[in-house]
Amino acid sequence: MKLKYIVGFILICIFAFAIRFYRVSSVPPALSWDEVSIGYNAWSILKTGRDEHGKYFPLDTFVSYGDYKPTLPVYLTVPFVFMFGLNEISVRLPSVVFGTLAVLLFSLLLFEVSSYFSKDNFGFKERSIFALIAAGVLSLSPWHIQLSRAGWEANIATTLILLGVYLLFLSLKNSKLWIVSMIPFVLTLYTFNSARYASPLILGSFIFLFLKQVIAAKKYVLMGAMICFISVLPILPHLLSPEARLRFKEVNIFTDTSVVETSNSRMEHDGNSMVSKIFDNRRIGYARSYLMHFFDNLEPWFLFVKGDGNPKFSLQDVGQLYIFESILLLYGIYKAFTFRSRISVFFVLWLIASLLPAGVARETPHALRIENSLPVFYFFVSVGVFAFVSPVFLKRSGMIKGISLATLYVLFFSYFLHNYFVHYPKEFSGEWQYGYKDAILFAESVKSKYSHIVLSDEIGRPYMYVSFYTKMDPSEHRNTIISSFDEAGFYNVKSLGKYIFTRSGIEKLESNTLYILRPQDVPASAHVLKDILLLNGKKVLTVFEI
Repeated sequence: MKLKYIVGFILICIFAFAIRFYRVSSVPPALSWDEVSIGYNAWSILKTGRDEHGKYFPLDTFVSYGDYKPTLPVYLTVPFVFMFGLNEISVRLPSVVFGTLAVLLFSLLLFEVSSYFSKDNFGFKERSIFALIAAGVLSLSPWHIQLSRAGWEANIATTLILLGVYLLFLSLKNSKLWIVSMIPFVLTLYTFNSARYASPLILGSFIFLFLKQVIAAKKYVLMGAMICFISVLPILPHLLSPEARLRFKEVNIFTDTSVVETSNSRMEHDGNSMVSKIFDNRRIGYARSYLMHFFDNLEPWFLFVKGDGNPKFSLQDVGQLYIFESILLLYGIYKAFTFRSRISVFFVLWLIASLLPAGVARETPHALRIENSLPVFYFFVSVGVFAFVSPVFLKRSGMIKGISLATLYVLFFSYFLHNYFVHYPKEFSGEWQYGYKDAILFAESVKSKYSHIVLSDEIGRPYMYVSFYTKMDPSEHRNTIISSFDEAGFYNVKSLGKYIFTRSGIEKLESNTLYILRPQDVPASAHVLKDILLLNGKKVLTVFEI
């Protein structure tokens, strides 16, 4: 590859890192409860070799809140906590780094797959330009930027899938790479729940489409498969355990009893006829529900207009992709199949494999759970951009099209950045458990005056915020915590050290106690010490004594 293209890749990657790292400690405006859990468990591993529950170097799972988090994101956070301490930057840097690596891997992947395209359209120069376009398009993605700036495990999993697919395509030319090419897919099993289903499907799709080459390299494929099997052994007992099914039971559509109730009601109305038993069967209802949830993730308003309904994953007024990319996406799908159908079929199968697990979830569409599909959308967008502007290097008319498209990207990207850094923190700080940090730091500055500190758990998991922001010694955390698992298997904490956690207002207030409650739970006779405000000025917590 010529020096100018290499320099272009380097500059785009530097830009991608900068835009993902800039003000990452304050935007998003606070750490989510998942982020503080990852951070504190990394701190605990660093200090004691044990997680918050006392388990020694767990390989299968971190129990955390009873949601059994995958282990790799925690271990990836450990070196950053070692270097920068326990804070927002150390928790979010792994996602920033992997988000930047995704841009690099995506461009390398598309450079590689374009070698299978029509030689009339893709010589070496065109492949290099195509890869540069791919890197640029992904670096500007609102979907990818937003998920790369918080400690989301899904973002790491997506990068690992990109690495795995890239190595698979390299293996078609160098059979020995089959020994390691499947390892990134195994690592996703230790990274994010939905990737545990999507990764094997993506890998299986590739093997199916390139079965002839796989058989030809069977010696190295079997060696790689053996390494993968050994690598899966530590997590296999957990994957087969009731605890692993807990999260699935919580979010899947098949535990929705309304489908069964509707089915029974309709059959009763129809006198339990044979026709009714066929068409009103609950299995038909669940199949219909699954298809609706599956296709929710392809809704245009979600992809191009409003984005995910959860503000943690979207600005709410910018789609997961820019609206003008809808045209580029459709054009790219058409052109990709004219370049080389088998490559395009693989990306379509990749998309389906990523959406199949998400279809069983009650909350759809869901930008985080389907982030595995993000590279597919940008593959076709990149093809569309390349096909639209490729004459830029041949004709003046192409130059005009290229400048016009670049202008669109600059305008939409600027709008996204302005909203994200200026308006988003103020409008949605309440979605990020904002307020716990300020409240806990204030409580720590005066805690010597009080026997107990009562803290509301209405906005999150306060015990973990206490341990995180006080940098509580892991041994003290384990020795002073009073907790239990409920019937559903979730972890509930009653108290930690001086802190007592409550979900509702306090009926009987006591002296020598500091209270941090929601404003509506504060009695008129309270002596208010501090109001904790969201970034929009609304009170979220009040610190008081009697």
